[in-house]
Amino acid sequence: MNDLDRRTAFYAEMFALQMGYLHQRLRREPWWGMDYGLGNFTMLKSVSKFSDGPRYDLDEIPWRKTLAACWEALQRAPADADREAFVAFLRSVFGERWMRAYPLFEDSLVHTHHYFGCFRYDYHDADRVVDLHFHNMEEPYSPLLSREKRQDDLRRIVRDVEAQHLQPVLVRFDTWMNNLKPVQALFPVSFLKTLTPAGEFPKGYGWWGQFITRDGGINRRRADMLLTKGRFEFARLAGECPWVEFQKFVEQN
Repeated sequence: MNDLDRRTAFYAEMFALQMGYLHQRLRREPWWGMDYGLGNFTMLKSVSKFSDGPRYDLDEIPWRKTLAACWEALQRAPADADREAFVAFLRSVFGERWMRAYPLFEDSLVHTHHYFGCFRYDYHDADRVVDLHFHNMEEPYSPLLSREKRQDDLRRIVRDVEAQHLQPVLVRFDTWMNNLKPVQALFPVSFLKTLTPAGEFPKGYGWWGQFITRDGGINRRRADMLLTKGRFEFARLAGECPWVEFQKFVEQN
């Protein structure tokens, strides 16, 4: 399989995984609503902004009609065994836009931000907070093979913050990856003590990144766990600590 075919397969499998989870979640908790589920339990709305088509807006009649059709499809698929039929319906509605937009969505993650290795940061001036983000820039290799590289990533961020004359008081990192020992080793104890599971609000790669293998495929074991047992292997964990403690730890390690 060439790289294009592999990526195309990934986009299709990620669609099936997220919409399969939606089938499971809305059957269990229908009060979340189809609009909320499609926008917040999946990355559909985020991806849709990169393709033409009807606006995903409750003020728009075409979108409301689409939601009604999706509810009807869910009612026709009341059991676990009906999941594939429900996903197939959603694919007929959203699949083409998803497949066009997902490559652009991924490209935006990589090329519209400046990365320091695999990490990047946003600075929020109003509350003086540095938010860290992560993307595997070493595909098809694991980004966690070298602790030294990832430590250097964070060291470069610290020095860039200093060079920009920013004055953060807090650093935050909110991701499923905070469950991993190699990631925890990159942060001071004060950060680890604050790690708190997020509510199951699986939007974005902070949740869905755990299904992506180091070479950009789907982790089938974790996908099967989600679709058969209804749970993610890793919760998204939010952590934070004072900037000065993070800065000292990064510079000394």
